[in-house]
Amino acid sequence: MGLKITKEVVSSGAPVFQKVIETARGGFTLDTTGLTSGATIPGGTPIAYDESTRKAKVLKTAEVVENAGGSATAYKIKKGSLFSVGDYIGNVKGGKAYAITSIDASGSSDYDVLNVGTSIGAVNAGDGVFQSSATGATSAALAVTPQGLLYQDGTVGLNEDLSVVIRGTVYARRAPGATADIKSVLPLIIFSNSF
Repeated sequence: MGLKITKEVVSSGAPVFQKVIETARGGFTLDTTGLTSGATIPGGTPIAYDESTRKAKVLKTAEVVENAGGSATAYKIKKGSLFSVGDYIGNVKGGKAYAITSIDASGSSDYDVLNVGTSIGAVNAGDGVFQSSATGATSAALAVTPQGLLYQDGTVGLNEDLSVVIRGTVYARRAPGATADIKSVLPLIIFSNSF
């Protein structure tokens, strides 16, 4: 019979991190609540974790790919986000956050369109949006407070293990939708603007 050695590639493309100095000890099991089974979680995604339960939660984020005006109710975001209809989105803590009413993924191979019933205000290309825990005109708040970034691409599924970088340098353009508010809660992560 013999030993059959196999190799599985779990991440591809350009590296997300320039340098990893420290990861959280041990691995964490992904909390799949609100996530679509089989979806890809990109490396660099903000992650919150509980060291006692060994559970990790994803903060859903996305990069905006086209400017949207102050009364916009449609926001073009980079394709492949983890957002779902019903999630609240915002782009600044303490700002506007409203529910996603529909997601149009059919228009382009580069972006999806998030539609909201009430505008979250003007957003520029390159800015990020995040999942909010509350809705209202001054209620935007990070749905979870991240303690690090996902080390490499992962897949949403039961008992999926994650590694979380808590100190290092990430290519900011490759970290999906990291807003100023997200960066401020991750002081040991350097967001480099180099390619």
